[in-house]
Amino acid sequence: MLTHHEVATLLRLRDAERRLQEVDSEVLALSRYELVEIAWRDDGDISTLKLTGRGRELARRLSGERDHA
Repeated sequence: MLTHHEVATLLRLRDAERRLQEVDSEVLALSRYELVEIAWRDDGDISTLKLTGRGRELARRLSGERDHA
């Protein structure tokens, strides 16, 4: 189960996908749940953060959006 901080981070990443470049405990937890993908540069710094398909689906459901399929 996600904490309220993890849910907020998931929704924040949905709204700012690929622009956030910080890794905190919430991002690491979302990565362990396979909701967020972290891309690392060769120097060990973060390159990008993005939601996985699973993360996008959960964010969609949490925000009450309807499926447009």
